Amino acid sequence: MPESVSLYTLKSLLEHPEFSAGDYWYEKYYDANQVVFLEGDKGRNIYVILSGQVSVCTRVVLSENQQMLSGLCELFDGDEFAHSCFFDDEPHSATVKTVTDCRLAVIDAVKLKQFLDNNPELGYRLLTHWIGIILPRIRQGNKRLSSLFSWGLKAHDIDSLF
Repeated sequence: MPESVSLYTLKSLLEHPEFSAGDYWYEKYYDANQVVFLEGDKGRNIYVILSGQVSVCTRVVLSENQQMLSGLCELFDGDEFAHSCFFDDEPHSATVKTVTDCRLAVIDAVKLKQFLDNNPELGYRLLTHWIGIILPRIRQGNKRLSSLFSWGLKAHDIDSLF
């Protein structure tokens, strides 16, 4: 393997000679405004955006008969998503939809685990990279939740009790 290849991201892992397309991953093309997966779907793949842009959103229930989609973030070339299926069997917690025409690398999470078990140094580097991706997302979610909680207290005049 060439030393110039830095194996810290899934996108760079796609270049590893032992992590071959067809065995561990494949490319899939999506038109603009196409759903990649829905919130609640069972997930078993991790995605890398090779080109294009996607939107990540979640369903917000306003009432028994009323729902809306709330945008969480936009992701671009090189970004990764749907990491959680690597760690658990829970369904997707958000919907991902293409904003533009997209080319995605679709990586089988079970096969990725097997590959990383056989290549623990790469696994360590990749998990460290993922922590760097996931922690800011958790922090952003915590800030949004705190702001929403504050808004709710003010909207119901509960903040005046403190």
